[in-house]
Amino acid sequence: MLHFFRRSIGRKLLLAVWLPSTLAGLAGLYWLRQLAHHGDPQDELAFQVAMGGLVAFALVVAVVHVISVRMFLELPLRELTAAMRRAQLGDFLHRVEIQGEDELSELARTFNATLAAVTDLHALRIDDAATLRALERELVLKAQVEARVRELEMLHRLAETLSATLDLETRCRKVAELARARAPGAPFALLLLDPVSGDLVVGSGAGIPREMVGRRLPAGAGLAGRAVAAGQPLVIEGGAMAEAWLPLGAAPPAAVAVPMIHQSRCVGVMLYGLAGASAFDATEARLAASAAGLVATAIENARLHQSMVRLSQTDNLTGVQNRRQLFARLEAERERAARFGEPFSLLLLDIDRFRELNEAVGHVAGDAVLRQLAALLAREARAVDLVARSGGEEFAVVLPRTEAGEAARIAERLRGVVADAVFEGAPGRRVSISVGVASLPQHAVDLASLADCADAALFAAKRSGRDAVRVFEPGQREAHGRRREVATTGQP
Repeated sequence: MLHFFRRSIGRKLLLAVWLPSTLAGLAGLYWLRQLAHHGDPQDELAFQVAMGGLVAFALVVAVVHVISVRMFLELPLRELTAAMRRAQLGDFLHRVEIQGEDELSELARTFNATLAAVTDLHALRIDDAATLRALERELVLKAQVEARVRELEMLHRLAETLSATLDLETRCRKVAELARARAPGAPFALLLLDPVSGDLVVGSGAGIPREMVGRRLPAGAGLAGRAVAAGQPLVIEGGAMAEAWLPLGAAPPAAVAVPMIHQSRCVGVMLYGLAGASAFDATEARLAASAAGLVATAIENARLHQSMVRLSQTDNLTGVQNRRQLFARLEAERERAARFGEPFSLLLLDIDRFRELNEAVGHVAGDAVLRQLAALLAREARAVDLVARSGGEEFAVVLPRTEAGEAARIAERLRGVVADAVFEGAPGRRVSISVGVASLPQHAVDLASLADCADAALFAAKRSGRDAVRVFEPGQREAHGRRREVATTGQP
């Protein structure tokens, strides 16, 4: 019974007003009843009339009270409660209708103001969340841009460093230095692919034994060989590292091999040691691929430069130095002789009766004889000497820091090697050479005189019966029948 009244404020008010009134009316009826027992029958009638009126009055009061409480209290309270529940569910835009100036209206007004404040706070929270998300996106984008800028800066430094020289060995060393600067202590090896054998040659390195530079690794061996075969970066870690790292020193915990591709052709591999496979993420992979492309282009350009230099300095047929390089070396030796007072010698030699040999075996075989002779001279000469083809079947050998007597002994040794050799281009035929020797400053004071003295000595060797060595002597330059004028420049 009490629960019925506790659930509604209207019922509480009805109980609080109607119950005392009813009790007061019942008390009055009881008093009238007592008077009626001591009075006449008219009093009894009056009591009954009063009793009926009181009951009717109580019913009217109760009905009016119920209607009033429902209209002015329960309905506004229910509307306010419903609005609160909607707000609890997140509907902050709903408002309670205000219909008066009483306490309930003031409560509704306060509730609406509270909802408006909550709505503003919610809107601010939404705006703040959107701002935070935008800031997060900006921070992520900024970090990505900064990382990309760092990558581009490193690639720019790499390109700038590589463009500072055209020497292949220097370029390889510079790449290793940049790798060491970016990851101190981490091993690195730059391996160049030999296009003929398929072997990988260690061009440079950081954090690997120095004696490994220049060493050849078998084709397809280790992680580097697998990367060449796959044509894409490969990462390895764990127990297979010792075999994959090959003899490049102590194996790191993990490694990545990035092939260097130039115009769809692999020219080598960049081998990085890593602290773990997770260290090689997408950013590192992109940077390594870009660096490998730059290095590949630089290596190919350096090789092309070497090839062009070699072509400009060597004779196309024989492979030894050409006439231009001969006179450049003679000029360098003349300057050194003038500065330090050291002698040097020049040997001029040619093949005896080469025209007859050409007519007998043909020009193709004659060219083969020239190539084999050039190879013999280059093999037998000292490391400091220069062997060059000065024209036709004639060759020259520059002998630094060598006086005439020693030059004559070297010339005699070369003549003997040629006389004993079997030339594939002239089977069954003996090939011999005649050699003229001249030294500076013993026989001449300038290059023109030196070349003319050597030519005069060569002419004397020919006149003595060929297959001979002659050192320049006074009077040989005026020998009868000698018409040759010797040029002193590298031009043919």
